[in-house]
Amino acid sequence: MIKAFYPLLTNTTYLNTAYVGLMSNQLAEFRRSHEEFYLKNGGDQYKMKAYDDLDSMHQHFASFFGLTSDRCFGTSNFSAGIRTALSFLPKKMKVLLIEEDYPSLTDAFKEEGFDSAKIAMQSQIEDAIKEKLKSEKFEVLALSIVQYTSGLLIDQEYLFRLKKEYPSLIIIGDGTQFLGAHPFHFDKSPFDLVAGSGYKWLLGGFGNGIVMLSKDFVAMTSQKVESIRERFFNGHFNILGMASLDFAIRELFQNDFQSLVKEKAALSEEAKNQLIADEFLPQWVGERTFHSSIFNISGGQELFTFLQKNNIRCVQRGSGVRVSFHFYNTEKDLKKLLRTLRSFRELNSHLPFN
Repeated sequence: MIKAFYPLLTNTTYLNTAYVGLMSNQLAEFRRSHEEFYLKNGGDQYKMKAYDDLDSMHQHFASFFGLTSDRCFGTSNFSAGIRTALSFLPKKMKVLLIEEDYPSLTDAFKEEGFDSAKIAMQSQIEDAIKEKLKSEKFEVLALSIVQYTSGLLIDQEYLFRLKKEYPSLIIIGDGTQFLGAHPFHFDKSPFDLVAGSGYKWLLGGFGNGIVMLSKDFVAMTSQKVESIRERFFNGHFNILGMASLDFAIRELFQNDFQSLVKEKAALSEEAKNQLIADEFLPQWVGERTFHSSIFNISGGQELFTFLQKNNIRCVQRGSGVRVSFHFYNTEKDLKKLLRTLRSFRELNSHLPFN
């Protein structure tokens, strides 16, 4: 049973993968042995071996994410990866962003000096994007594939249609709350650039991330992929972090990742339906065709404290409390959450839910 791989699950109801993914026993043992080689035998050979292993690591990344290895790059985290990737774009490009999106994504464009405009986050964000693109000319659309506060999952079929209507539009996705939580094949997606950290849904621990570039993006830079790779690996890289992501991805392969995300999707759909039925979620969540496994429940500090006292791990985001389900969660976890929320509402009938 996959849950047995994660010791923290034996003593808590962990609904906080959107904040930090758990470490498996297997990854912990790998990291210990990896560092032990550096300590006892490696020294200079530890670094030499790390560079020798880069090609095979990127082959694993490419196979998992659905692209060729020359267009995917391991990086220390999302923030570093997206900034390196954006350095290849002309600063004259105008960028469309979402106001309440992940700050490290929007800040990256601001720091690089891009001309940008923002639209407010809303339940039918795709319609808002369409209207904005009709009224102004943009070269780049950048957004989180899953919105980190609300869990809204961007409609990729809509993005495909957008690509047909605006074939020169560059679409950039923050995949930190998406990669490892949903099936994904980059070269069959509407994105030109996707970057994400590996410590959340990919369960790779800290110090790693991934950047993926489309063939069109590479062609637009007028640079060879070798030159792009040199930019990403200018100086040393986080050897343990990169090896950990490689291990975690191979572990997902071995445990039949496609089956795991199907199980997660089924549990998430049940969670969504139950939370909506009990009026713990806003109406718009049920009106969208798809949603992620991240849910934001109104309740503020009082609810957050109550859930913590009941040994449910979660985090405050926006005006609510965010819970998230991964494939190591079970129906038992969902039932405990629902019981606890109902108990909180009975004890605090004066406080508003959604």
